[in-house]
Amino acid sequence: MKYYFIVNPGSRTGKGKGLWEELENRIVASKIDYEVFFTEKDESAAVIAEKICREHPETKRIVVAGGDGTVNEVINGLSNYEKIMFGLIPTGSGNDLAKGLDIPYDAEKALSHVIHPREFKKVDHGFIEYLDDDTAPRKFAVSAGVGHDAEICYHAQKSRLKKFLNKIGMGSSIYFIMGLKLIFTNKRAKVTLKVDGKQKLVFDKVVFVSAMNTLYEGGGYPMAPGADPSDGRLSLCVVDRISRLKHCFLMTRIGKGEHVKSKGVHIINCRNVEIEADRPLIMHTDGEFAGRHKHVKMSCLPEQIRMIL
Repeated sequence: MKYYFIVNPGSRTGKGKGLWEELENRIVASKIDYEVFFTEKDESAAVIAEKICREHPETKRIVVAGGDGTVNEVINGLSNYEKIMFGLIPTGSGNDLAKGLDIPYDAEKALSHVIHPREFKKVDHGFIEYLDDDTAPRKFAVSAGVGHDAEICYHAQKSRLKKFLNKIGMGSSIYFIMGLKLIFTNKRAKVTLKVDGKQKLVFDKVVFVSAMNTLYEGGGYPMAPGADPSDGRLSLCVVDRISRLKHCFLMTRIGKGEHVKSKGVHIINCRNVEIEADRPLIMHTDGEFAGRHKHVKMSCLPEQIRMIL
């Protein structure tokens, strides 16, 4: 069976290409049949993935060497999941998908798992439909959200500090630093949730709504400790009606998943949810900026993908 590697050479602050060259020596030695593609500005990971699926309809193994953002691009180019076994060599700053699926952070160990799989696990992907404009729907592997957590992702991606932290191996800490900074500028919103097409919930001072497919986001924070990436459901974490001082305290509890015990934190498990806000809010999908929207629907795709573990 042939392997198709999609590599982000810019991951780890530009070290991704050098890391790949080291890994490729081991791949050559393994004598597997493979082909490699590098993401570029004029050919995104989504375009590469779509091309592989179109030109090679047979069963194949598609492996990403990159972070959660690269994974997000790739899954938005995939089709016919039945013919795909999906692998990951995590080389990003957050690597929440790897953490949620117990994939080694060490690139060489992750490659070993890809070439010699321990097991395969069928995993869900989330799906967002934008109901307030004609923006194309998107899939997500880890999480999607609106409000404060999306603002963190947006500003972290633009931050010069992130590049420095990546260089010293502390890239994931940018999310905590940015989270604390933005507490004092975050504007609350009135949000209505329609859960599974039935239950209607209204929150009038929402900090954020995060739809989790896996346990972790933001560089290893267990936003929804009970999330199961294979159960066909999303775990929503809604934070509402808390003071800014309590928000600071809450940030210190998220690392251990203890925030779910706090007043103002709501965990809701569902197959789909409509989110309607009183104004456009910043959105993210797998930590990447996804525009500003006030009415969206999030759900789990019925088709699962086989992950190489």
